[in-house]
Amino acid sequence: MKAVSDPVNPHRPDNPHRKVWAIAGPAIVANSAAPLVGLVDTWVIGHLPGAVHLAAVSVGAMVFTYIFWAFGFLRMSTTGLAAQAHGKGDDDQLRRVIIRSLSIGLLIALALVCLQRPIFDIAMITLTPPEATKVHFAAYFDIRIWAAPASLFIYGINGYLIGTARAKAALLLQLVLNISNGLLNLLFVMGLDMGVAGIALGSLIAEWLAAILGLVILSRHMSLKALLEAAQQSQTWATDKMKRLINTNGYIFVRTLLLMTALGMVTRKAGDLGAESLAASHVLSTFLLLISLGLDGFAYAAEALAGAAYGKGGRDDFKHWVRISFFWVGLAAVLYTAGFALFGKTLVFTLTDIEGVRTAATGALHVLVWLPLIAFACYQYDGIYIGATAGGAMMVTMAVAFAAFMLVVGPFTTHWGLEGLWWSVAVFMGTRGLAQALYYPRIERQLSA
Repeated sequence: MKAVSDPVNPHRPDNPHRKVWAIAGPAIVANSAAPLVGLVDTWVIGHLPGAVHLAAVSVGAMVFTYIFWAFGFLRMSTTGLAAQAHGKGDDDQLRRVIIRSLSIGLLIALALVCLQRPIFDIAMITLTPPEATKVHFAAYFDIRIWAAPASLFIYGINGYLIGTARAKAALLLQLVLNISNGLLNLLFVMGLDMGVAGIALGSLIAEWLAAILGLVILSRHMSLKALLEAAQQSQTWATDKMKRLINTNGYIFVRTLLLMTALGMVTRKAGDLGAESLAASHVLSTFLLLISLGLDGFAYAAEALAGAAYGKGGRDDFKHWVRISFFWVGLAAVLYTAGFALFGKTLVFTLTDIEGVRTAATGALHVLVWLPLIAFACYQYDGIYIGATAGGAMMVTMAVAFAAFMLVVGPFTTHWGLEGLWWSVAVFMGTRGLAQALYYPRIERQLSA
């Protein structure tokens, strides 16, 4: 068996901070490209006449975020299992992890394409978008659904790259995806005047380009012949291994459904407040995306480094990487809060020139200013739990946070409008981090001292 390189030095490197940044730095650059593309999309649509186009993109983007992120367990479970196999130096097991992940992703994608009409109908019933946005939303949906196979394939590839600490390759993949998406959207909307359909087409083409690049990257890091051989081995489909993968994926799937249901409720509640509030909430969600994808860089470092330590069974090394990654994510949260306080209003005004949308968004902006400090713990614990493949714990702690969210979202929105809606998001994130912190010692106790 050919051993893979060990990402965790049992004697600990002299500069563990550098090791965290070797993963987190490229991840932050890559992740930050996604909200920057979101800024481009919002800027392009936000300058079309009226709020209806921006509102339609808000609903369409949320639907596909829900659909694709619901299957984000493919990325997360692949990362955790790949990190643990990488930490053990088990290259054969690593190939089997990849084959299982990509196979499950393909089956799910085919189901999504075949069931696209009932999915669309459910989205219309569930979200009840304003009447004027429905025709634009339908155009967006009919195009974007065909990105499903590419999107889920990218999840599997990213899981492998993050789990094996190949941050530069993951950076390249994400940059190609996000930059091509932004450029294509500019071309189709500003250049060819395709409106909302242009945004969907740009995303579709970009995701397929990234999927092709992902296959090329995988072939360079791991022999495609060896992967095909692994796919034919009975061990790859062994009942105990498949059961573990299905259980882990199932727990994370439920966890992700709860997360996306909460975010879907935000979109629906904003829509109930009117088209301008819905558009303003979409603008504010860009801040949340900036927070998420920035802080996730340090969570990725925890997934790879703490996950590899967990695979080797060393409690001290595991705790070491948890402490180091938490230091940096906390510092990043402070910087986010300062940046939003200084430049948040300018960003809102850059994203849209519709006066009603500007007024609604800036009225709730102070919630987003404090959100990084409230939410950073839940992002980091997610990375730790993924590295330890603690899917059940992720599901339970998310359920606690979801219950808290459901208790406050109605009263908060009724009394304080859009501001109250976003305070309910803060309650959701804060409760989630607290529940994870209370559960965390159980994960440590599973490791030998």
